[in-house]
Formats: sequence, C-alpha cells, structure tokens
Amino acid sequence: MGNFAYVARSSTGDELTGFLSAANVDEAVTELHGRGYIVLHVAEESRKREVSAMREAFVRFRQGRVGTRHLALFTRQLATVLQAGIPVVRGLRGLAADTQSRVLARAVNDVADRIEGGESISDAMAAHPEAFNRLYISMMRAGERAGTLDDILDEVAIYLEKMDAIRTKVKAAMSYPIFVLAFAVLATLFLLFKVVPTFVDIYAEFGQKLPALTLLVVNISQMVRQNAPLTFLGLAAILLCLYVFTRTPTGRYLWHSFQLRMPIFGPIIRKAVMSRFARTFGILTRSGLPLMDSLQLVRGTTGNAVVGRAVIKAGDMIGAGNGITASFRATRTFPEMVLQLMATGEEAGNLDEMLIKASDFYDRQVEAAVQSLTSLIEPVMIVMVGGIIGVIVISMFLPIFYLGEAIMKGGYNY
Repeated sequence: MGNFAYVARSSTGDELTGFLSAANVDEAVTELHGRGYIVLHVAEESRKREVSAMREAFVRFRQGRVGTRHLALFTRQLATVLQAGIPVVRGLRGLAADTQSRVLARAVNDVADRIEGGESISDAMAAHPEAFNRLYISMMRAGERAGTLDDILDEVAIYLEKMDAIRTKVKAAMSYPIFVLAFAVLATLFLLFKVVPTFVDIYAEFGQKLPALTLLVVNISQMVRQNAPLTFLGLAAILLCLYVFTRTPTGRYLWHSFQLRMPIFGPIIRKAVMSRFARTFGILTRSGLPLMDSLQLVRGTTGNAVVGRAVIKAGDMIGAGNGITASFRATRTFPEMVLQLMATGEEAGNLDEMLIKASDFYDRQVEAAVQSLTSLIEPVMIVMVGGIIGVIVISMFLPIFYLGEAIMKGGYNY
C-alpha cells in the first residue's frame, strides 16, 4: 500500500486536497470517484517526499545547515520588524547582516532579492531548504493567506525556541553518561596498553606464580594488544554497517523503536517526541492549515519513525471519516494523557490549545526527568569508572604484597 496525495473537486465545486492509502494510482482514483470527487491530480506521496528529502539533504550537505537557535532568533526578529512597520526588504537586509550564521545570512539576502523581484516571502524562502524547512514555509503561507504573518512568526519563534530547549535537555541527559563511558574506555585502554606491560616486565624477573586477579588482567592486556588492529577494524565495520542500516526505512524504524524502549533514556525520549508532536500539531492547527496537510507536516517533524508511522495511520483513518482522537487512539502509540486532552479539544473546538497544553506538560516532564537522571547517574558512573580503573591498578600492585616471599625464594615468574 502506498500513500497518495490528491487534488480533487467536490460535488459543490470546492477544491479539496488530502492523502489516502491505495495499492496504486488507479485504485486511488477509483476510491476518490467512489467518494463523489472529480479527480484533478493524484501522485504517490512517498516518491514525492523521497525526492524532496534527497534534494534538501543534498542542499544542506553542500551549503551547510541553519541551527534551530539561529532560526528561532531570526524569526523572532522578523516578527518584530513586521510589527514595527519596517519595510520587509530593508528589515531582511538588516537581519542578514546581524545573524551569526553565514548560511542563514546568504539565504536571507537572496530572499530579499527575490521579494524585490516580485515573489512572495514564502515562495522566496521555499527556494532555500537549507534554512527554511517545509513546516516553516507552510506556516508562512498560512500567515500570508490570513494576513497575520507577524502573529504567525511569533508562534513559529515560540515553537522553535521550545523545540531547541527540549532538544538541548535530551542531549544533556545523554551526553554526560556517553562522555563518562568514553573516558572510562580510553583510561582502560591506556592502562592495558601502557601500564600493565610495564608491570609485566618488572614481574618477569621473578619466578613465582602471579595472583589470579593479576594474571587475569595480564592475559586481557596481552589479548587486547595482540588483536588490537583486528578488533578496531571489526568495531569500525560494525558501527558503519549499523549507521548505513539505520538510514534505511526499516533500520530507522527499528532504531527509533529501540530508542523508545531503552531503559532509563527511553521514557525521556518518548516524552520529548510527544512534546514535539503535540506542539507541532497544535501550532499547525492554530495556523488554519487543512487538517490532512497538517498531519503530513507533523509526520515529518516528530523525529521518530514509529510515531511518524502512527501519524500516517491516524491520518488515513481520519480521511476515511473517523474522529481525530479515535484515530490516534487506534494506533496504540500515543499516551492516554495526550489522547484525553485531544478528545477535550476536539469536543470543545479548541484542539490547538489542548495540544499546546499537552506539549507544555511534557516539556516539564522532560526537564524533571533530566534533572533526576543527572543527579542519579552521576554517582553511579563515578563508582563504575572508579571500580574498573581500581581493579586494574590493584591487580598490578597485588604481587608486591608477595614480593618479600618471592625475593627470599629467589624467583617470581608467571
């Protein structure tokens, strides 16, 4: 089954856009005819999305990428420019000169040139996927259509700031243990490659058997040093294969599924993903974008293939006439708290507000989880690293306790 985007006209003459699942284009057209629509255009969304993603990836690789923090600051400043009544082109020139991101500066200057040439601001920005993604462009177009571009920019700035904050917190939670583990590995390798062989040379002059702990560490050191090139090449090959595999759709889905189920870090990642989903869905709904278009954008911004696939499934069910909350509940992916707030918003007609509240809730949950994790994991990591290094050091000095007896017997070997 593929996912197809369509443009059709209803029996009342209204132009409709949306998405549906079908085995091929013919089946999609038949389905639309069955709904009483006049089909204007049908295209497989997956192929379209793959081509667009490849183009954006190539552009970003060639030109660089604009960080979320720089983009959030630019968006906030652009909103202020428009609210102050400053001409757009002059304001963009000034913002381009002030920004610290060279990629963003080049893009904004070109946007200003294009606006002077008669293009709309959203169309001009769409020419620079390295700076402005599809969600950003869609929000800009929604603001242009509604005549509330400055308000939309404020919403986008808040959204970007929140996304940057949540991403920073998750990275902070995971970077500390990764750094400590890396330090532990490097310190252990240094001891095994440099310190242990030095003690081995010293003890080789004696003829008594080494203690069991010392002998174990010596054997590990010899094994690691003798097989180091092969071991490192093997690890590099494994890591490269895993990297390539996680870039495939199946590999990405499995990797993201594993992330959500990881002990300790899994709950934090899940809360961060739910916050990103709820905030993106909420801000797009508030902007006035059609629901199906909003879901397509949400799917690409969750940062998790498992949740993205669930959004697609829910979108298909909504397109078939099911309720929003019921469709998301049927995926069995979203937590009950999100679903309850979504149901309340759907019934009261303020879905965007309820989704933003859900995102705020998960932002606080992530912050609390990161703080508790940091306070808990710091002593655990210190004890673990100290234990590994301590065992190696003690094993090297342990034979000294038997050195007097070895000298009296005239030899100490292993």
